[in-house]
Amino acid sequence: MNLVLDFGNTRIKAGLFEKDILKKRFVETNIAVVIDFLKQFEIDKILVATVVELPEETIKHIEKLGKPQFFQSTTPTPISNFYQSVNTLGSDRLAAACGAYQQFKGTAFLVIDAGTCIKYNYTDKNGNFLGGGISPGLAMRFKAMHKFTNKLPLISFDENYHELIGNNTQSSLKMGAQLGMIAEVKGIIEQYRQMDEAVNIVLTGGDAAFLQKGLKNGIFADPDLILKGLNSILNYQQ
Repeated sequence: MNLVLDFGNTRIKAGLFEKDILKKRFVETNIAVVIDFLKQFEIDKILVATVVELPEETIKHIEKLGKPQFFQSTTPTPISNFYQSVNTLGSDRLAAACGAYQQFKGTAFLVIDAGTCIKYNYTDKNGNFLGGGISPGLAMRFKAMHKFTNKLPLISFDENYHELIGNNTQSSLKMGAQLGMIAEVKGIIEQYRQMDEAVNIVLTGGDAAFLQKGLKNGIFADPDLILKGLNSILNYQQ
């Protein structure tokens, strides 16, 4: 089996694959828990992607399962990378594009990864990853308004809030952060569709479900897109 590990800013995502089929996936915050669970499986190959610096202890935990490969800017991928600053490109962005490429090969697609940050990742119909953009994610928006002001409280995401007019401070913050994020994503999608009306839009990340509810039909959502992309990269090494 293939094991892919995605270390994000807040969580560890793991996926076990047999060829292209995702057999098991889970999300954790503690690498020791992940390793203990995975010991029961026979693992042939491991690919690790991370947007944070991994402690030596974490790497030793992973090595208990086998010899890992680490996804780097020089790792061969199924798509061509035309990002200008290749060495600073987050592995999650390229992996998400590779995941979408398995489904939309031959067409242009925009992957929107709504996690700690919102990452816009555009690949043209020829399989060339060109780049996109990065903006604050939902939790970051709430934290920023609290941290950089004296009186605004720190509040949490409310999936049931949809009012355009907030009638108190908390609802005003929800309106600005939540509806503002939806408006941003809608506007970005519209600009990409003006550039190419046939572009496919794919959502992934922890806030993808919330975004999908606020967007029009014709948007694909796949919570496992990065894991699938990492597995396609691992298979591409053969």
